[in-house]
Amino acid sequence: MARKPRKKGGPRYKRVVLSLPKRLYYVLNGIAMGDERKLNRLIKGILEDKLMESTVAELELYLGRGEEEEEGEEEKAQEFQA
Repeated sequence: MARKPRKKGGPRYKRVVLSLPKRLYYVLNGIAMGDERKLNRLIKGILEDKLMESTVAELELYLGRGEEEEEGEEEKAQEFQA
């Protein structure tokens, strides 16, 4: 009889690092009363709610916006160097 393979150890979730504008960070940190765990839980809840309401097409639009912003920043940098 074959044995079941062992499950990998380690964290259940992937770790994600976000960059937030300072104003948004200060607002969320104020709501969480300066507690880092509460802040992380708040951000996680906001993201989960947004993802539950969004369709795949809407989420793909975010990717398009990011690429457009990056292209715009590259063009500005090239203009600045010229």
